[in-house]
Amino acid sequence: MKKLLLALLVLVGLQTQAQITLCDSNMTYTTGSQYQLQIAIPVTGNSLPMMAPLYAVTYGGQDMLGEDSCFSGPCTHTVYNYNMSTGMPYDTITTCISYTVTDSLGNVNMTSCCFNQVWDGQAWMRMANLGTPTAILEYECQLGCSCCRSNKIYDMLGRELTEIPTGKMYIRNQKLYIRK
Repeated sequence: MKKLLLALLVLVGLQTQAQITLCDSNMTYTTGSQYQLQIAIPVTGNSLPMMAPLYAVTYGGQDMLGEDSCFSGPCTHTVYNYNMSTGMPYDTITTCISYTVTDSLGNVNMTSCCFNQVWDGQAWMRMANLGTPTAILEYECQLGCSCCRSNKIYDMLGRELTEIPTGKMYIRNQKLYIRK
């Protein structure tokens, strides 16, 4: 029984290890402002498979905002966030990292991963991977309809709030507000 339990724990541990990437939120971190930010990308080891970054690139929409070669070592990826069309910074960016993975037998594979971040007014926050939307339909209210004035409060990611946030943007009755 003990051997079966040990084998099961090892199997679960191996499956958990295999799912870790350099794009996981506990691997990289972002600092800086909305206009200029740095993403720290580590090299792993110890109990994890050896992962070493090769290249990092960040996009805002279709515009490349920054690219860096990491040369298989830890690096800081610098991003200059500016939308040429609007003259404003992007509030949502996508960073992709190409890296090598070396297993315990010395086999080396190259792979890549991407993650999205959103500026929340104070810091860059990771977006939860909720899948790819297949359609976003515009909701139109008819004049006089009570559904347009529900007074529900939402944050910038569309999550319903129970109270008005201080110092952050929120949406109520299809209008954008900020409470100071």
